[in-house]
Amino acid sequence: MSQRHRVLIIDDEPDIVEVMMARLEAMGFFAMGYTKAPKALEALRKEDFSVLITDLKMPDMDGMEVLAEAKKIDPDIEVIIFTAYGSIEGAVQAIKEGAHDYLVKPFEPIELVAKIEKAIEKRGLKQRVRYLEQEIGKSIGQHMFAESPAMKKIISLVRQVSDSDATVLVLGESGTGKELIARMLHHESRRREGKLVIMDCGATPATLIEAELFGYQRGSYTGAVRDKKGIIEEADGGTLFLDEIGNISPELQTRLLRVLENGEFRRLGELDQRHVNIRVIAATNVDLKAKVDRGEFREDLFYRLKVITITIPPLRERTEDIIGLSQIFLSEFCEKAGKKVKGFSREAMDMLLSHHWPGNVRELKNIVQSAVVLCKEDVITPDEILPSGIYDRAPVQTVEEGLNPIEAHEKAMVIDALKKTNWVQKDAARILGISRRVMHYKIRKFNLMPDKEKG
Repeated sequence: MSQRHRVLIIDDEPDIVEVMMARLEAMGFFAMGYTKAPKALEALRKEDFSVLITDLKMPDMDGMEVLAEAKKIDPDIEVIIFTAYGSIEGAVQAIKEGAHDYLVKPFEPIELVAKIEKAIEKRGLKQRVRYLEQEIGKSIGQHMFAESPAMKKIISLVRQVSDSDATVLVLGESGTGKELIARMLHHESRRREGKLVIMDCGATPATLIEAELFGYQRGSYTGAVRDKKGIIEEADGGTLFLDEIGNISPELQTRLLRVLENGEFRRLGELDQRHVNIRVIAATNVDLKAKVDRGEFREDLFYRLKVITITIPPLRERTEDIIGLSQIFLSEFCEKAGKKVKGFSREAMDMLLSHHWPGNVRELKNIVQSAVVLCKEDVITPDEILPSGIYDRAPVQTVEEGLNPIEAHEKAMVIDALKKTNWVQKDAARILGISRRVMHYKIRKFNLMPDKEKG
């Protein structure tokens, strides 16, 4: 073994304790044994053990009481009960109460070691699952950063409805975080131990969506050389997230409605109905109600999907979130790239705050990633942001009125430099000690045009 796993032994017979300790030590375990259960539990409070082995029948405290108290001290402790043949019923009951397994006296050492190793493996898996859940939860919580009232309200709603099985329709522009909402809904639900299965109906060819969703039987169509489980079946016991639901055909809409209503479906080429227990979350960036009005989307499916509706506002309508999201993405990409970038310069952040964000949070994330790659100092400046083409897709929002004192002073300095250089931007940039890209940004920011300022 790569490490010595610690095993705690309790039996009121000293000889049994000594023999078991010797055998386990010989097999590479660290073993500690007691004849008094209270002393053993005190040791568990002070030290970490992977497995507790206890006799079921003891005079001062029986194995069931030991099991209950040990689980209070360390919920991850795996407990193995050993008992005489006549007390097997008690051992079986102990398993129902949370024990890992039991052994009947007398037992073979190899059997004991096998059960201990399985118990250690189970403990490790539980701890790994908990760690992953915490990491996933932390990641979701970070990327769902909410400073704006609108996003705070949405996150509150998500937490309120997450443990329900009600169907949820998530609306919002591309890049606003609809999939993240679905992940949060699943992660905070009682279905979290099941799968979250995602299907992008917009990226999947229409001819393949039906087979991907429902699966198929071998020979149901050309190329179906084996039986295939569909995405709906994969999600059984968990959550199915259908992104861009507005793209599915009328025929598929009918079949999906049946799944939502009673959990029934058939694989392609199959006669028998199958049944699944799933929660469906759907998302779209199109106006589904308008599609219903045009006869392009079933009205009954639309209302079945929108039992609960969550509408995510575009990033341009929640600029309060930009600073926090930028810092989160900065930390994420710095860690991946092994860089130490402290933050954004005031001018760089000003650029992010003034941008229109047609690509929403996804665009912000990509721009920060690009800036981290290009950054050579400990602070991101406009020079690292501009190469992303941030203003190739939408005009800068000008701020002709309502300038704060710092912006007013900045504008005056830019105008002065431009006048001194006869509006030659590269020369004005040299005077101000900034790059030509930044100079170009400032001219657009303050809406400075030569013919306006020369006169």
